[in-house]
Amino acid sequence: MLSSFFSKSKPINFIIIALYMLVFYIAANLKKGFVIEYASVLLLIAGFVIYVLYMPVLNLITQKNDLTLKSTNTILLFAFLTAILPNSLTDIGILVANLFLILGIRSVLTLGSGKHIKATILDASLCIGIASLAYFWSIAFISILFLGILYFEPKNYRNWVIPIIGLMIVYILTNCFTLVFYDSFFEINNYMNAVSFSFENYLTKDSIFSSGVLIICVVFFFSMYITKFKRKPAKTKPVVNLILMQLLVGLIIVIIAPEKNTSEMIFIAGPLAIIGTTYLELDYNELVKEINIWVFLLIPFIALLF
Repeated sequence: MLSSFFSKSKPINFIIIALYMLVFYIAANLKKGFVIEYASVLLLIAGFVIYVLYMPVLNLITQKNDLTLKSTNTILLFAFLTAILPNSLTDIGILVANLFLILGIRSVLTLGSGKHIKATILDASLCIGIASLAYFWSIAFISILFLGILYFEPKNYRNWVIPIIGLMIVYILTNCFTLVFYDSFFEINNYMNAVSFSFENYLTKDSIFSSGVLIICVVFFFSMYITKFKRKPAKTKPVVNLILMQLLVGLIIVIIAPEKNTSEMIFIAGPLAIIGTTYLELDYNELVKEINIWVFLLIPFIALLF
């Protein structure tokens, strides 16, 4: 049974999920109109490598912080949630931004260990800064870093300054790059994106299915997670709050994104996959759990029809 298979954390599980991700990654790029050229093929391979790297990082986050049981359910849900967002799989900038955000959030969560606090804060701020170069509104996730400092090490005033220093380092290094290769400064105006509250694009044929399924998942998984949240050990509560905050910031980015084509929804896929794992780990009928797994696996194939 699939439910018992994905309840384990073995290399074969990761390989099968990676193949599942590969199918939808190729399908999304072919649907967009992929042209076989040397540069395009290299970009395609690079994008998939970035996409697959999400798996070990997410698994590390969940296992190191005891957010889920030792299984591949989180990775499976992440594969499902991103597979229904084909536009995100064809945007290398979005993929890069999301990878660095996940790496940054991993660093924020490790603040709870109390080790190398300043280096960890700097690492998280650098990751978020780099992510913002690929997609500007990723900068909003810096709020999670400040919340992490508030939870784990608020008394040292230097900790509150380090994130600003980290962002400045990214900006300075970016200016060095543009001066060397383009003989110009990296202008803030070109860096910042506008805000839009228009949701018309989500109602188009290409987007309505993906956005609808994701909204249903957010409501359903969040409801289940809040139900189980009360049972979490007190030591994991700050980490759980940070994951919920990550979901909230991701939703805010979805709301304010200037060009809404569902690719920006990938920012909520990570935290939502962790939250959704809570539902799969509930003690209920095995047949129902099996049906749920099959539904998650098959829904993205329907998205290919839109």
